[in-house]
Amino acid sequence: MKYYIGLDIGATKIAAALVSGKKIIKKARVETQVKKGRQRVLKNINLAVNTVWSPKVKGIGIGIAGKVDRKKGIFVKGPNFDKNFKNVNLRNYLQTAFKVPLKIENDANCFVLAEAIHGIAKNYNHVVGLTLGTGVGGGIVINKQVYHGSTGSAGELGHITIQNSGLKCSCGHRGHLEAYASGKATSNLYKKLSGRRLHPLEIEANAKKGNKKALTVFNTMSDSLAAGLSSIIYSLNPDIIVLGGGLAKVKIYISPAIKLAKKKLVYSSLNKTKIVTNPNSSNMAILGATLLFKK
Repeated sequence: MKYYIGLDIGATKIAAALVSGKKIIKKARVETQVKKGRQRVLKNINLAVNTVWSPKVKGIGIGIAGKVDRKKGIFVKGPNFDKNFKNVNLRNYLQTAFKVPLKIENDANCFVLAEAIHGIAKNYNHVVGLTLGTGVGGGIVINKQVYHGSTGSAGELGHITIQNSGLKCSCGHRGHLEAYASGKATSNLYKKLSGRRLHPLEIEANAKKGNKKALTVFNTMSDSLAAGLSSIIYSLNPDIIVLGGGLAKVKIYISPAIKLAKKKLVYSSLNKTKIVTNPNSSNMAILGATLLFKK
């Protein structure tokens, strides 16, 4: 049996796992601590790998939230990472420390690749994934291969413009889906209405209690996500869109968005696209990172 380590590196947490095939043998979670600088993030990545390490490991696969240079093993930048954490050669750093090959990919691409090969979309050939977490990530898989586009940047679906001159996105531009449909957006919209900044889970709890401001936040987000989903369907006509990430579990947000997205479609042929959430999606980016060695 071959063993690999998969890393899912986001702006909030680093998830690591020792994987054989599609079986997770051992798993760890470490805070990313992006605001404490480059060296702290690198130390935390090292800690995550060490926690699940085995001498049997044949390679380390990384899925990270942002733009990557796959050939050189470099994390270029990500809108939710500190400005000091960019152009980081993760391949050199980890290969020096652990003496095994390393491959790197955008985390959302890893997520949708795993869904297309092992997950809820394994019986489909044209698959789109959206990760709804701190930000909004996206990925496209066609015939079990990640579609990268002409310059390697395809699938940045969180930066679809849904409202001209709208809210400012973490990337610096305005009106992007991420500015309305992410975890950051949840907290920002609630603060704008109430003057208080809460975690998305707290806002969800308030909405379930009938809090009008919290309900308004999720209604706004549902409308925005629906606009993004319908645009994706019009543009790509996939068999299935899989929604993952922490916010994908918030039914008060996701269910209305899926229904509204379907209502926006003009042609019956487009309505054949399935939009689903996978309740077991939390490990998919990790599994997808190890699948980078299957090519």
